[in-house]
Amino acid sequence: MKNNHIERFISVDKIYTTYDKTRNFKAIFKIKKKGDTGSLTAGSKKTKSDPLKEIIKIFIPENKYGKIQVKKKIRSLGYDAKSNIEPDYFLENLGLIFEFDGPDHYNDSIKVMKDERKYQNLKYIKKNGKNIPIRIIRIPYYFQLTKNVAKFIFKDLIIHFSKELKNLPTSGFYSDDKFKKAISKVYNNIFSGKPAETEYEIPSCGLHTSQRFPSEFTEKGIEKLLNDFDFSIETNNKLIKAPKCIEHQYMWSLKYIIDDIKTYENPEENVRLVLPTWHKKFMYKYNFNIKNKDEKLLKCLFTRDKESILKTKY
Repeated sequence: MKNNHIERFISVDKIYTTYDKTRNFKAIFKIKKKGDTGSLTAGSKKTKSDPLKEIIKIFIPENKYGKIQVKKKIRSLGYDAKSNIEPDYFLENLGLIFEFDGPDHYNDSIKVMKDERKYQNLKYIKKNGKNIPIRIIRIPYYFQLTKNVAKFIFKDLIIHFSKELKNLPTSGFYSDDKFKKAISKVYNNIFSGKPAETEYEIPSCGLHTSQRFPSEFTEKGIEKLLNDFDFSIETNNKLIKAPKCIEHQYMWSLKYIIDDIKTYENPEENVRLVLPTWHKKFMYKYNFNIKNKDEKLLKCLFTRDKESILKTKY
């Protein structure tokens, strides 16, 4: 069997680099790398780009639904709130907030508790003496904008919230044209550097270069992660569920990471670097997904899998 690691650079910690980041890219693929894949992340003070805002603007145009308020204290916008919350992205005209949950929202118990309190406090917001309904859509840091994820966020959840937020369209915001425009804005083909056109060019949900593994999550953080996977809610006699591909891709991204770690001679120690082996439910889900691989749920880019990279070349 051909060694999947032999051509890649390995760090001092004995962890193989992802194929898209390796210094040996040209030697491996016989072509110069012309672009980075891109990622679904929120903007920060360190970066000028804000991929998540760009995506929201495409699905929910500001010229039609109003300006997206980014990192604005809720009281500075004229609201009477129990706590002066600072939403990541607030669409005032719709009563809709998008929150980007980075790793700290899973490995910091205080952060998890503050999130819970934030959601509770949003129930008590007023403006000009009137109660204002607000709803939150969370975007975990391991999400990527695959088609199923886009439909879940901009169609299923919007349809659900439209029962309480009257300015939301009852059919949601999703369309295939918007999806194609969004992925071309945020993602690139690694070989050509051109805007992405297919899901094969989009990184999978899960972890790629990040080393913020679930092994470091608190118990509440792991419960939050598992609740992400198992999310379901009934709307108009229809059950809305988180796409199965999110969990499946997440677990397979961990499997590829574990395969790339050679830090310890004992393989079990390398597993413990990545997985919370003490958590029974998580480990059950991990083992189930790895034993029951479904290629239909993995039609995207895994940066630690050479065959996955090669699919984007064509």
